[in-house]
Amino acid sequence: MKVRVIVDRIEEDLAVLEVAGEAIVEWPVAHLPPGIRDGTVMDVTFAVNPDAERAQRARVASLQKELLERTKKIEEKGR
Repeated sequence: MKVRVIVDRIEEDLAVLEVAGEAIVEWPVAHLPPGIRDGTVMDVTFAVNPDAERAQRARVASLQKELLERTKKIEEKGR
């Protein structure tokens, strides 16, 4: 999916972006292409990344498991 983004203005280290004429987003200038300025038009492509999603889900599951184990230990100490 491609979305048109227009740089509305730059305020210090943030660019204020108009996204597809529907939303305003502040984005760090450091994470945008060099040389952008007010009025720069960019086409941004969004793509699903299944590998990264799997890794993220595994990371969250691991954190949940760790928290559950910690909770069980605390409950056992309280008995």
